[in-house]
Amino acid sequence: MKKINVAIVGVGSFTKALVEGVAFYTKNPNEHRGLMNPFIGPYQVQDINFVAAFDVDERKVGKKLHEAISVKPNITKQITESLTYDAVVHRGPTLDSVSKAMKESFVQESTTPATDVATVLRESKADLVVNLVPSGGEQATLAYAQAALDAGCGFINCIPTPLATLSDWTQRFEAKGLVLLGDDIKSQLGATMLNRILLEFLKIRGIRVLKSEQENRGGNADHFNLLDRAASKEKSKREALTQFLTEDDVKPKVNFIYTGVPSGHKRVTIDIEGEMFGRVPITIHSVIEDEISVNGAGVLVDAIRVAKFLMDSNRQSDAWKASPFLMKSPTRPVSDGKAFDLFQEIIKVSHD
Repeated sequence: MKKINVAIVGVGSFTKALVEGVAFYTKNPNEHRGLMNPFIGPYQVQDINFVAAFDVDERKVGKKLHEAISVKPNITKQITESLTYDAVVHRGPTLDSVSKAMKESFVQESTTPATDVATVLRESKADLVVNLVPSGGEQATLAYAQAALDAGCGFINCIPTPLATLSDWTQRFEAKGLVLLGDDIKSQLGATMLNRILLEFLKIRGIRVLKSEQENRGGNADHFNLLDRAASKEKSKREALTQFLTEDDVKPKVNFIYTGVPSGHKRVTIDIEGEMFGRVPITIHSVIEDEISVNGAGVLVDAIRVAKFLMDSNRQSDAWKASPFLMKSPTRPVSDGKAFDLFQEIIKVSHD
């Protein structure tokens, strides 16, 4: 079976969960529990192969990928022991990928000169580049996207920085027979998804929304980064929540809180208040506790496989059909039900 060669930008806790998740399903090839789609086209999770990685932290640069994923400050629940890879973590360009506070706390920036990203991608024979730089890294995202274009690689933008939603970028990738997927990867079952489903259901049932607040608490590097770089993340979440609300409804609030306790664990509370028949109050209080990086990796394995399948079948222009199911800020926002149907349409074609 042909492998999907993947290069990863940002070797943080999310990458750790992704690499270990691929190892789990490789070691257990008949295990399909926990997967949204065991097959996408001919590809299973174990067909994902990591060929290169990029980071700016001196503790990771120069190490093999399977070694670097367990280096501090990475912290998330271990799924299983990683497979071994020849892939090396190269020194990527810093640009705006790391805030000043992150440099002083979580990141020990390498003094090694940045590598030529496009050259590494070509030499490693990467099919796809997965962008996992910290939220707010707009210049870095654009630089890596351009390098992917130059090297002939598809690109999956997992952070809120607008990219796939910009038509000129999508057209540039499609013109080269490549797929651009984005923006801002969803969790397999995340708080924004649950919040959105609840709000959509309330509107279907004729209930006016008076309050919608979502509080995200966690202790990993991403939560710390969002203390002063949360604008793009908040915008992405708010836009995902407001599609079904009217001008008569309150606008959702989204807050990020860094607990100061190192942990990949996240706790999110959702509080919704509304008015039902006769303007009688109704209240919903929901709580989700999860491993944030593992939750996201469960979606990324589908994004990687569908991107490669669309390129294999010369259907790059159908990437917009996959994005709403996988991303918080897709090219064309649709309801969750429609997003599922569109994704299944791609899967159905892949099984014909």
